[in-house]
Amino acid sequence: MRALWLLPLLGLAWAQIARPVEAFRQALGPLPEGAKVVEEVRNGRLLALRYQGPENASFLARLLEKGTGMGFSGPFLDWYAKNREALKGQRLTLGLGEAFLLELALSGSLEARLTPRQVPEEAFGKDRHVLGKKGPFLRVFSDFQCPFCQRLAREVLPALRARAERGEVRVSYRHFPLVEIHPEALPAAIASECAAEQKAFFPYHDRLMEGRLGDYLGLARALGLEEKAFAACLQDPKVRARVEEERALALKLGLRGTPTAFAGPYLVPNPFDLGRVLDYLELAR
Repeated sequence: MRALWLLPLLGLAWAQIARPVEAFRQALGPLPEGAKVVEEVRNGRLLALRYQGPENASFLARLLEKGTGMGFSGPFLDWYAKNREALKGQRLTLGLGEAFLLELALSGSLEARLTPRQVPEEAFGKDRHVLGKKGPFLRVFSDFQCPFCQRLAREVLPALRARAERGEVRVSYRHFPLVEIHPEALPAAIASECAAEQKAFFPYHDRLMEGRLGDYLGLARALGLEEKAFAACLQDPKVRARVEEERALALKLGLRGTPTAFAGPYLVPNPFDLGRVLDYLELAR
């Protein structure tokens, strides 16, 4: 099995994966003669799609766009036209952006399976910084200096925090400092760990996500944390090691940037879309 990558063009349609399954057939429209599409369902939500039938790249491209809500049609058709002869008798997996996989087999007829990218939940290890006590996990790999992470904290986290307080979901912060481009990412992550030592991770997190980077001891002082213990913690190699271990996990999982969010085992394609996040959390429940 070969793993390849296919990137979408700009533009979004209304995605069906993770939505209630009843909406999918109407969105997809009529099937080609002799074709069969099977929906795989979890918690009443569309989990994956299987196509079996005559070779029909145009229809498969439409299925990809309806399933993912992303503009894969043009890139897929271009790729298929260039690689069709080499595909015969082969099985392979295409990575569709970061969040989806397409398994393909062409031998007379065409077989395909579209799925969200998944990571077994046990691979994430222990969740240490968690909002909420019940419900599916949303694990967010993040970087305090990343402007997109700061945007997520402003625009999406408040609604998720409210749901966590009601016992509907759990939100887990995971460190992924992009040290190559963000010089304050690692020091900020270490400082947040020191705040966690005094049971103040999320108050400290919230202020870091406001862009208050650099004066980490001063920020601790403003939150009423014990300064001497905090200052000693900033120099503790064991604390730095915790952050670096989590960054190593993100790299091992193949993550390419921040924020990257997983609802249960499923990678969420657009964590800035609260409705999409909630769809995936229902899928993972």
